[in-house]
Amino acid sequence: MKDVLAELDRYYDTVPRRHARVEELGPFTLFAGDPDGWTFCARPRLSGGGDDAAAGAASYDVASVRSVLDRMSELGLPQVVEWVHELTPELLDAVRADGTLEVEEIPLMVLAGGSTPPAPPPDVTVRVLGPSDLDAIAEARAVAALAFAAPGTEAGEAGTSERDAALEPVPDALVEVLREGGVGWVALEHDVHGVVACGRHLPVGATTEVVGVATLPAFRRRGLAAHVTTALVGHALAGGVDTVFLTASSAAVARLYARLGFEHVGTAYAAERA
Repeated sequence: MKDVLAELDRYYDTVPRRHARVEELGPFTLFAGDPDGWTFCARPRLSGGGDDAAAGAASYDVASVRSVLDRMSELGLPQVVEWVHELTPELLDAVRADGTLEVEEIPLMVLAGGSTPPAPPPDVTVRVLGPSDLDAIAEARAVAALAFAAPGTEAGEAGTSERDAALEPVPDALVEVLREGGVGWVALEHDVHGVVACGRHLPVGATTEVVGVATLPAFRRRGLAAHVTTALVGHALAGGVDTVFLTASSAAVARLYARLGFEHVGTAYAAERA
């Protein structure tokens, strides 16, 4: 199992290098993104990467944690450290000893098998979005914003009028990433209401992470997230990906993904200083 977790750790190290400036601080790698655009986090250095002597000389203690967080504060970035617990178990004690960080435990799940959900409702179409689908991408971004502002799986009040009020122009940088194949985007379009659910996967070589699976709150409890996830998996596998993984935001969401063939392989942690 550690081989799988090491593969995920390499993925987490690779993705932000596309857009971030990298600093090595003691045992950490800091991915310094744009405070007004994409921001990232600090992570333990990969084994065998960078200056191993410097990484080995510094331990994961309160001082090293505070040092990297203070550097992120200087840069105007969110002060976040993320790691795979099974690969760096000692970091959790250091983070908790700091006393200023909120710590979130995040299940890591990898596709191990497959199951096919029922066909989507007849009034909903599964659509893979490309760089020319700007209207649908804008709707999908608004759906995701509303969904994550109202976390959970229960139906809510936010519907298409709230989605349309939240529409924003699609950034040029995102269009370029789509054009380069750096993201696979799936939307579920209702025949009348437009995009009501969506999700993405971010391929790097033979590994991809499914992220941002979201349903407009007023359209929850209809199984739409399962259709989005299944479509993303299909798109990824058709593109040559071997390992598909994701994280679950709650036990209920983890059960949904388990029914789609994902299994719990490890635990990630995210620690943030308010």
